[in-house]
Amino acid sequence: MKKWILTIVLLLLLPVQAFAANSTDDHLSFPEDFHIDTQIVNLPHDQAVLVDMAEHNIEMVDLNTSKSLWKQSYDRIFSYDVLIGSNKMVLLVDHKNSLQKITLSTAKATMGKVLSTTTLPQTLYQSVAGNGSQLDWSAPTATTKEQIVVQSTKQLSVYQAPWKKAVLSTTPLIQQTFNYENATPYQVNTQSHYVVAQYNGGSLMQSQNVFYIWDTAQPTAKGKTITTPWNIDADFQLQNNELILYTTNIKGNPLGTNTDKPFPVYARYNLATGQPTYEMMRTLADRDAEWTTDYNNNQVFLVDDSEQKNYLYDRNGKEIWQMSKTSDNTVSKFIKYENGLLYMIVENLDHQFSIVKQPLL
Repeated sequence: MKKWILTIVLLLLLPVQAFAANSTDDHLSFPEDFHIDTQIVNLPHDQAVLVDMAEHNIEMVDLNTSKSLWKQSYDRIFSYDVLIGSNKMVLLVDHKNSLQKITLSTAKATMGKVLSTTTLPQTLYQSVAGNGSQLDWSAPTATTKEQIVVQSTKQLSVYQAPWKKAVLSTTPLIQQTFNYENATPYQVNTQSHYVVAQYNGGSLMQSQNVFYIWDTAQPTAKGKTITTPWNIDADFQLQNNELILYTTNIKGNPLGTNTDKPFPVYARYNLATGQPTYEMMRTLADRDAEWTTDYNNNQVFLVDDSEQKNYLYDRNGKEIWQMSKTSDNTVSKFIKYENGLLYMIVENLDHQFSIVKQPLL
């Protein structure tokens, strides 16, 4: 199979200049179907995990040496969780017609070593295989057991050992109303006793992201719903009992983005109350202007085409850095900012990828 080169380079250019990539002898090979919107998990010691949910590939890399430490492909990757402080990463995957929980080492000396593999009951696998359901796994806490949450078309269900049947279930409010012509399950995440399920609601050639918060400690209580403005795409993470949203507009939608009022670029919500604790808002002069936002390493990276600038903020919205937008001949993906260096994946017009380290002067 044709390979593309992923190299690590050090740029000595001023930050107002476009990103550039100079090849070194060390490189990583990626399949031709690799794409830049892969998901990134930063690990200690300048190591990272690249998760391609579309192609179901996962790879651990060293950002300094550009060496591949471990890589694997599965029939489907449902979820992945890095256990902070334990040097472990847990995957839920569809592998060889079974649902497996795989625990990997993220310790520097044993990166990628498989510590355990558990095959979950076939009844659970059959309930999610091939039907568009989403899954997420969560570690046990002082108040909750280890559990798997299943987001199906109509329900959210919680499973615990021995994993044969749901111990809790609910029908989210979005599935009980007629606000949308359809509401597609998109992603689910769980932390402690909170479950957040994302849906894509469609109506009259428009779309809206809906986030449903379910407190499994109060399973019969009414869940909380958070919506983004119409025709804006959103991704999310759960951290410290907060829902973190970061958005991108949907280019090409017939009605575009509403320019009459501000829209959220990045926001945090309290999971217990559903209320915002911080919102970074923008107003567009042109409904066709584009922006993309990444959240990684507790940092927000914003590419704003309306201002032709890139911005980097900390999790509280404090600006760390800004520069003129890079050349249209490249597309970039934020990895992290650390010790004065900005780490990016950069794709050129030839569909070649480089990991770029750039000092922010």
